Amino acid sequence: MLKIAQQTINFYLKKFKTPTIEDLQIEDTSLLEKKWSVFVTLYKKGEIRWASWNIKEIKANLIEEIIENTIVALSKDSRFEKVKLNESSDLKIRIDLITSRKILQEKEIFQIDPVKNGVLLLKKDYSQMATILPNINPSLLTWEDLLPILEMKFKTKWFKEEDYIIYKIETNSINNFEIK
Repeated sequence: MLKIAQQTINFYLKKFKTPTIEDLQIEDTSLLEKKWSVFVTLYKKGEIRWASWNIKEIKANLIEEIIENTIVALSKDSRFEKVKLNESSDLKIRIDLITSRKILQEKEIFQIDPVKNGVLLLKKDYSQMATILPNINPSLLTWEDLLPILEMKFKTKWFKEEDYIIYKIETNSINNFEIK
């Protein structure tokens, strides 16, 4: 999966178009038979710089999900400048596959362990959505550590649980760097 994302980055930054499955060298063709909700996070100099994800499987298979989310991270994450070709060799990649998601009941969010679980939140009016992946940052150790990030993501001064539909998510994560 990491090789697919890396090939997608290189192809896109050189040709400015989305690669097809045929454009890539796919070693594990069983990925063509799997559907999964995928998060692609790109890092530069140890910091998250670009990310993209789907709350639910959209594409026909896992490879197409990885390609799509890698391209969106590269070109449409409005928080950051677009990736340039000369930066591609410095990028590190993390891919998360959602293995479970469960809607939380009132007050259950206070039991989240951000090292083991992530959260996916939808504003009840469906105007905003945000995700914090499990073990995404070594400084996120308790539920309270998530609050400033959620307030920033939702551009609010006070996070109110009752304003959101909240999912606890678990993921399988792979990356091409050492977590410190």
